[in-house]
Amino acid sequence: MILIHGTTRTRAERILQYGPDPLIVEPSGHSWEDGFSMSVEAGPFPFGKPEDYARGKANAFPDEGGPAIIVVDVPDEIVQKAVSDWFPIAQGLVQFDPGAGLEELISAWPGLTREIRIIP
Repeated sequence: MILIHGTTRTRAERILQYGPDPLIVEPSGHSWEDGFSMSVEAGPFPFGKPEDYARGKANAFPDEGGPAIIVVDVPDEIVQKAVSDWFPIAQGLVQFDPGAGLEELISAWPGLTREIRIIP
């Protein structure tokens, strides 16, 4: 399944190389510690389009190379570990949390087909 994640170019390059870091600390010092979310490429987008989220991140962090989208082909069996009654696939968001697909996603990351799309 093709999943996408909006962010900045600097972060996209780091994620592309090393995989998701659920413990990332923002330059402001804020730590999210909430897993790693991705959107189904075709939507729907209940929290807004990933491109818009990426633009917002790029505006908040102007030294990080502008907006970018990470595109990853995640095996269905890993996606299904993140799907639940709280996070049904029909909503368009896949939330990988500890114990709910995150470990499997990180483990499989080096072998997944992935790319960065730069947002103009």
